[in-house]
Order: sequence, then structure tokens, then C-alpha cells
Amino acid sequence: MSTALLRTVPRLFLLFLAAAVTASPAVAQDAIGSAPPAKAAIDQLAFISGPWTGTLGDRTIEQHWTAPLGTSMLAMYRNVQDGQPRLYELLAIEQEGDSLVLRIKHFAPGEGLVGRQEKDVAVTHRLVKVEGQTAVFEGTGPNPNRVIFTRTSADGLTIRVERLRDGAIAGTDFQYRRLEAAGR
Repeated sequence: MSTALLRTVPRLFLLFLAAAVTASPAVAQDAIGSAPPAKAAIDQLAFISGPWTGTLGDRTIEQHWTAPLGTSMLAMYRNVQDGQPRLYELLAIEQEGDSLVLRIKHFAPGEGLVGRQEKDVAVTHRLVKVEGQTAVFEGTGPNPNRVIFTRTSADGLTIRVERLRDGAIAGTDFQYRRLEAAGR
């Protein structure tokens, strides 16, 4: 092999590798936790407010979001399977500077309502995009995930949770409908 060809092969390989990495959604532009915070005010997320219910496989899921008040919104999440609660969450969206953060604490049902995180720790996500009735939050810790709230209709809300699995983004859609006050 000529010396010129030996010098060219590594360059071609590097160009090929750079193109492959750029095309990979898990590594480049879609890397979770890489987007900068978006400027927003709490009132822009009022579309999430309300009582929501749905199913996820054989589980009934609920989220109840308060309307924005001051600089925050709060919610509770309940996951029930075979008539038994399996998971509770307390969620807060709070103004932090000129952006918003989503904080989540998980609790095991039963005696003591034991938290899954340390007492002074929450799973934290920062707002990276808000457009119309869609808000995108990205995790800030190790193995971050992305949480996307989308109001799909007057009575519909989808919350998509995306994670990196085996080098690719995998998502779970939580489909909710507005919970009717009288006719549960």
C-alpha cells in the first residue's frame, strides 16, 4: 500500500465515523440533558392543569395538577394495579430564574409512605422547550430522562418519558383524559 493511501484511509475512517455519530439521535442533537434551559414563565404551563386519568398496561394512572399560583404548580401521581397502589409521586414545577424546573419525589405506598429518594433529594428536570401546548423537560443527573407534556385536545394530555436504552432513545407514553368530577 502506498504511503499516500495509508494517510488517506484514517482520514476517510474519521469522516465516516463523524457522519455516523452526527446521524445517531442518541449521541448528537437528541442527547438527553444536553439542551440549554428555555426562558419561560409558570403561566405558560397552565395547559397541564387539571385532573387526569388513564391506563398504562394493566395499571390505572392519575395525575392531578393545580393551576399556576405564584411561581409554582403542584401535582400528585398515583399508579394502581389490581386495586392496590403501587407508586405515588409528588411533582412540582417551579420558577427558577427566567426558566422552570420540574422536581419529582417518589414514594412507596403503605406504612411510613417511604420516599425512594433521600430526604433532601428530588429527581430534577429543567425546561428546555415550550411551544404552544407542549413543554419539554430534561433531567440533570446521571442517566437523565426527558419528560414531554403535550395537551392533545381539550380533554387529552400525553406525558412521554424518554430514556437512553442500549444506545437509542426509548419512550413510554402516558395517555391521559380529563377526569370528570362527578362520573369517575
